[in-house]
Amino acid sequence: GYWGITHVEHHMHSEGMEISPAPILMNVHLGHYTKRLRHGQLGLVLPSHDPIRLAEEIAVADHFLKGRFFVGMARGYQARWHNILGQKFGVTSTTSDQGEADQRNRLLFSENFKIMKKAWMNDLLTHDGPTYQIPYPKEGIPNWPPAATITGKYGVPGEVDEHGTIKGVSAVPKPYQLPHPPLFQAFGASPGTLQWCGEENVTPTILAGPIPKLKELMNIYLEGAASRGRHPKLGEGIGLCRQFYIFENGTSETEWKAQLRRNVELYEAPVWSGWYEQFGFMEGARLVGEEGPVPKPGEHLADRLVSSGLLIAGTVDDVKRQLEDVLKELPVDFLVWLFHWGMIPRDEGLRTIELFANEVCPEFGIKSHPTETGIAAA
Repeated sequence: GYWGITHVEHHMHSEGMEISPAPILMNVHLGHYTKRLRHGQLGLVLPSHDPIRLAEEIAVADHFLKGRFFVGMARGYQARWHNILGQKFGVTSTTSDQGEADQRNRLLFSENFKIMKKAWMNDLLTHDGPTYQIPYPKEGIPNWPPAATITGKYGVPGEVDEHGTIKGVSAVPKPYQLPHPPLFQAFGASPGTLQWCGEENVTPTILAGPIPKLKELMNIYLEGAASRGRHPKLGEGIGLCRQFYIFENGTSETEWKAQLRRNVELYEAPVWSGWYEQFGFMEGARLVGEEGPVPKPGEHLADRLVSSGLLIAGTVDDVKRQLEDVLKELPVDFLVWLFHWGMIPRDEGLRTIELFANEVCPEFGIKSHPTETGIAAA
């Protein structure tokens, strides 16, 4: 019942928290071991990549996986690596604070995305933007040696003019999925991101817990879509980030709550408290109208994750009921399971995945051959 599996893009992680410097290579590698599962990223940090090279690599990977490929995108928030790898583009990491670095980052992200789509959807690629020109210089690249013998005959019409000047290029190959693979935005939770996703028909994967906040963001997505003539239903084209801890039916509430606290202390606290919280991600667990630190002093992380809605936990039947309640309020197309695989013992992790697939998914009509709606595990 799982739709796909994703990996982040992060570099230089000496601590071992997010070792995924080459997610597309990982996608292709793992694709050889699966038949139906889709592979992708949440996400590729667009401002630190050349957009044409990235468009080409995505297209090639899409062919290798014969369409079992999707593309996740991000703007980049980890200064340690993004500032270094992005220096040649004049871009750094950012928070959504509307500051100078944020505006520069958003500019490159938006322009690189636009160029990638052009590369996938047009035979002749030209672009004249604030940070990138195709061709370069924009007047054209003169004296292309095989203009008359090869490019003029077999290249894309308009690629070269009668004087042998390159006037555009062609990104090859085109993706296996036309016009391009499904597009996702990594862990968006700002109004600007949701507006952009609606405008561009990109699926946001929202990292926020409380339902009122989620509905607010989802309605902003609908406004963005309407501005471009699309009118999806509430939840259509939306991904919702959640965690799950599932225990066998028959486990008493006292037992599973004690086990949940143990699991959170062992497997989740190093990630949420030691890592995510340091980058501001615990804002996703802030309750409506709440002020002050999150979690509150003395509050157990398990209690905060559960009360905010970011973590759904309990027996199989408990999880079914909770998930049913969430999907009634938020009928989203995708659940993105934040699964911290490297922290969880293999047998425990596999058992949780098995319980969800075999006991929970069928309750919601999710079968072994999902088409549109499904679960993506990150």
